[in-house]
Amino acid sequence: MDKVILLLTEASLETIPKELLSDPVIIRDAKRRGVNPRYLILDRARHHRAMTRLPNAEKRGRPDILHQALLLIQGSLLARNNLVKTYVHTVNDLVIDVDPEIRPPRNYDNFIGLMSQLFEVGRVPPVGKPLMRFVNGINYVLNTESPDRKILLDDVKGKEVSLKSFIDYVKNFKRPLIMIGAFPRGSFEERTYGLADDVLKIGKYIMDTSSILCRLLTALEIELGLIS
Repeated sequence: MDKVILLLTEASLETIPKELLSDPVIIRDAKRRGVNPRYLILDRARHHRAMTRLPNAEKRGRPDILHQALLLIQGSLLARNNLVKTYVHTVNDLVIDVDPEIRPPRNYDNFIGLMSQLFEVGRVPPVGKPLMRFVNGINYVLNTESPDRKILLDDVKGKEVSLKSFIDYVKNFKRPLIMIGAFPRGSFEERTYGLADDVLKIGKYIMDTSSILCRLLTALEIELGLIS
């Protein structure tokens, strides 16, 4: 295995939908944060009342899930040894290229501010080497990384395998692409299933994004000899 490509899929990261821009909850929060409402990040913790009329609301407004996931991946031994490459695919089908060297802010408010800048400018930081930037969709990831296997981890439709079996399988590929959902509940879109060569589930329990990543990253680090 040369490198693992991680795609945080259908991540609950988006700016305020246009149908909510005039909502008093949104206007108040934008003023308090000093942000143009167009680039305010939708967050259920602050915008729950406004979100009740949104379609597919159960999957939206949870950027904290992505924040936690990026902290785990980018702070891992895999990242320190250039053995993992991260991309983010959002609930609105946008794709973000994450530089291997980025260490996301640990403070959540700082992270949200960074995401607002990303949506406004298209990259962060605005000048110099981009640490996060929007790219041209999933095809960019496939064409750039040329994965030799695309695996979707899914609690709903996945074939159950043990963590050991999963690692034994993945290590046979040079550049496996592993897709992990970064949303709170619900199922993947059909277009996501259509990308996968395998749809698997690790163990019999439903696990959130951080739980899956903790187990997966540690198991890979052990397999690759980074820790014993």
